[in-house]
Amino acid sequence: MRPGALAASFAFAIALLATAATPALAAPGLPTPKEAPASFVIPDMKHVWQSLNNCGPAAVVMALSIFGVDADQEVARLALRGPDVRRGMGPQGVDPWVKENFGLRSMWRNNGTNDLMRRLVANGFAPMVTQWMQDPTVSRIAHWRTVRGYDDGQGVFFVNDPMLGNMVPLSYDWFGRNWQSFQYRYMVIYRPEDEGLLQAIIGRDWSEMYARQALYERAKEEALAQDTNFAWLNYGEAAYADGMFEDAVAAFEHGMAMGSASGVFGVRNSYPQALRALGKRQEADKIAQTINGITPVPSTAAPAPDSYALFLSIRRSTPFEQLPTE
Repeated sequence: MRPGALAASFAFAIALLATAATPALAAPGLPTPKEAPASFVIPDMKHVWQSLNNCGPAAVVMALSIFGVDADQEVARLALRGPDVRRGMGPQGVDPWVKENFGLRSMWRNNGTNDLMRRLVANGFAPMVTQWMQDPTVSRIAHWRTVRGYDDGQGVFFVNDPMLGNMVPLSYDWFGRNWQSFQYRYMVIYRPEDEGLLQAIIGRDWSEMYARQALYERAKEEALAQDTNFAWLNYGEAAYADGMFEDAVAAFEHGMAMGSASGVFGVRNSYPQALRALGKRQEADKIAQTINGITPVPSTAAPAPDSYALFLSIRRSTPFEQLPTE
């Protein structure tokens, strides 16, 4: 972490606190989404085979195709991953790129569910998700894929997968289990005029503050019920994102004692940053060195402290009358 990064994030969190209010939830008067039928497939989505480590941009290109946009995955790669072919794609850069080039928008959240994916698809949205490419007992490769359909009778989602093919069926159970290690992350590209409909489908999780709290509660429940390595690591990441730093450290310690964190790329940042937020810098530096090789693929997102997590932590412990005025 570069010098001053924690201080800068702390200052940003204080600025958020100064204007903090109850998060806006779903606004009244939004469109009414369609009920999800027993099966549905988005037509006319093209399939793209990815180039080296390019699952994210390839998934974006496939999602763009439902809008009639024929984007080039190598152009998308340079914009969304940069020239370093080792880097993966985070969701943060997609919205400015699709807005500038195609007049579209993109949003992402953690805490997705199978039911939410069904409702999104039924209403014409093609969500992209981050999951294991294959079952982690086979290999631990983080992977983006684009959801284009589902069938309740078969109990499957149909995905356009840049490594596995077009209309690949994934069972609902497999889909959920192999999504957990990535905090149930999803991303949706949409037309600006459809934002109200999308907000109505997503509901309270449209508020990032609410989504973080909801994932924390869900991940804690799953960790206690499942008691698996992946469930505890997911709980650690969710706790860190929600500003529950002591819970995060305890969950990471428990999860890593149960098994390897290999491939779970968020841990290499969240674990040491949770320690730093607790003032345990020497421990954080030691852990950062120990787990640096969790994944050989660097992220496009800078490994800086999560300012929003710091904001949530301070907000819980600071009475509003004590908030700074300058």
